[in-house]
Amino acid sequence: MPRQIALRTFLISALLVVLLPVVIASGWYFYRSALNVTEQFAQQIADEVSGRVREKVVAFFDIPLRVVTFNVEQAKAGYLNYAEPDELMRQFLLQIRQQPQLTFVSMGMPDGQYYAGSRPPFGIDKDLRMLRARIVDNRAMEVFRVNEANTRGERISHSDIHFDARIRPWYKSAMWNGGMAWYAPYRYMIDDVQGAYLAMGMGVSAPVFSQNGTMVGVATADVALSQVSDFLKRVASESGSIAFLADSGGELLATSTAEPSFHLDASRNDYRVKTAESSNPILRAVGERIRGTAAAVGNHFITVNGTRQLARWWTYQLPNGPELTMGVVLPESQFNTPLHGVLRNVVSLTLAVLLASVLFAFFVTDRVVQPLASLSAWAARLTQGDWNAAAPKSSPIRELTGLSGAMGVMAGHLKQHAESLEHEVAQRTRELEDAMTVIEQALTDERQFIAMLSHEVRSPLAVIDTAAQLLSFRLKDDPAQLAVAERIRRGSTRLSNFFDNCLTQDRIDSQNFVVQAAPIDIGRMVSWVLESCAQLSNSQRIDVDVSADVSTLHGDEVLLRIALTNLISNAFKYSPEGTTVELHVWCDDDDCHFAVDDGGVGIPDEERALIFHKYRRGRAAEGKPGAGLGLALVERIATLHGGSVRVSRREPAGSRFVLSIPLHSPPTA
Repeated sequence: MPRQIALRTFLISALLVVLLPVVIASGWYFYRSALNVTEQFAQQIADEVSGRVREKVVAFFDIPLRVVTFNVEQAKAGYLNYAEPDELMRQFLLQIRQQPQLTFVSMGMPDGQYYAGSRPPFGIDKDLRMLRARIVDNRAMEVFRVNEANTRGERISHSDIHFDARIRPWYKSAMWNGGMAWYAPYRYMIDDVQGAYLAMGMGVSAPVFSQNGTMVGVATADVALSQVSDFLKRVASESGSIAFLADSGGELLATSTAEPSFHLDASRNDYRVKTAESSNPILRAVGERIRGTAAAVGNHFITVNGTRQLARWWTYQLPNGPELTMGVVLPESQFNTPLHGVLRNVVSLTLAVLLASVLFAFFVTDRVVQPLASLSAWAARLTQGDWNAAAPKSSPIRELTGLSGAMGVMAGHLKQHAESLEHEVAQRTRELEDAMTVIEQALTDERQFIAMLSHEVRSPLAVIDTAAQLLSFRLKDDPAQLAVAERIRRGSTRLSNFFDNCLTQDRIDSQNFVVQAAPIDIGRMVSWVLESCAQLSNSQRIDVDVSADVSTLHGDEVLLRIALTNLISNAFKYSPEGTTVELHVWCDDDDCHFAVDDGGVGIPDEERALIFHKYRRGRAAEGKPGAGLGLALVERIATLHGGSVRVSRREPAGSRFVLSIPLHSPPTA
């Protein structure tokens, strides 16, 4: 018998090689130290970059405020020539030349006329423009070039948009606030031929008063959001970072990335992109972090696509305006250079020690894994139920020999447990089969009872209906007695329809049911249904509108008659007396639609899905006859034909049920 040694002794001998843990611990320590230094360096860079960005952004947004303040003061002093539009626009152009970041410097008059100096935000031609919308020109928006003398040149665009300055957001903001204030981003309504003003902008506006205190208009200084993005790109390019600007709701105002901060379309369903929904993964990750923390100031490392980024954001309250969120994101490449050298040294040393450890591990694996592999193969045969599998040979490792013996004992217990389990499963299977037999017999008895009950009741119902018809004929001159006879006929018809529904539901639920599909004359089927439903009316009229282009569809006519009868019966049941029930039939390229409109109280939104469940009825059905089976059967018939049924509210009252059946698709069983 080979000499056995303890596994503990074997592993202690292996652990004599302590160099690996020492080197790993040392490398980890140096790595963490370098990482901490790198993060401190990153924070220092972020402080410098964010400080520069903040300073430049604040200065940028201070320009519109100063320009509007200047124009308001000029008007009070009598130096703003608002009475001379051409001279007024020349003054605005001079201000834009001095502040090239601005898109518009303009003024809206109390009568809605508009005069502006502008630098277009888009297009190759960035020369200054004069814009005006006058009453004498039917408020058309005119755009003019500016010649070398800084005066109005040739007209390059004329848009009949009936521009009224008084209804523009910046004018309303100034009037609402009663003074100087920022207004929210909005879409420019210039509609110039060149499309140079197809953009959104924001800015500052304020009421302008003359020397005698009379309001003479609203002055504004406006910046296109695209120009704000261009400004951020210039600022961010200096540091290799990403900069963005958003409002308090998280919607982007501008970003230094290539993705747009807003979207415009021809139908004017314009919107601004939320930071957390940006197509740029870095901006999206930062937006989600800001939304998740809800903090006004943040400083976090985030990982995007395997690259770490340092994100820093803060808020800034614009004077007389909204609160803005400014953010700067620095990529790892901007601050991890010192870490690379340390990592290379640590990785080289660690790899060398790892190589030695791997060589040693081969030796350990050969001594330990081989017996374990034999033990594993034996265990695998035991799990497959091979309880007679031979145990592996004795191992020189004492613990493995003990484990092998324990597994042999466990295998014996498992064998006994498996045999007991098989016996119990067989017993439970027999019990389940017996229960299924009882259930199937109960279902068979139920179907036979329903069929028998229907057969036994139909003959008396036919007698009752015939007697009621004779009574109606004999009592036609006695309205009160005639109404009783008609009620008897309606009741017998509804009861007959109820048994039809029960039998149809039972037939559909049977395993051998198959849809009997054939071409159906739609007009003939509708006429049959209307004739059979005539006795269900409670003094309601029914208007029928069958489109001239309906012809045939492929389906089970018996089932479709039942479905349509249920819809019309419900319409009569829930419509007040004297109202009109409408049936509309039309076809499109793929489907034939049957719409039944009633004049009832309607169906609440929360009940619309429930009413198509078997035996479920809405609150409006209280006190009305019925079992909650009709609409469930309608939906089942529609599904069998590959169609659908839906319900919607009618105004001012009532509901519309639309049964849609494919014209050509073969029904399913």
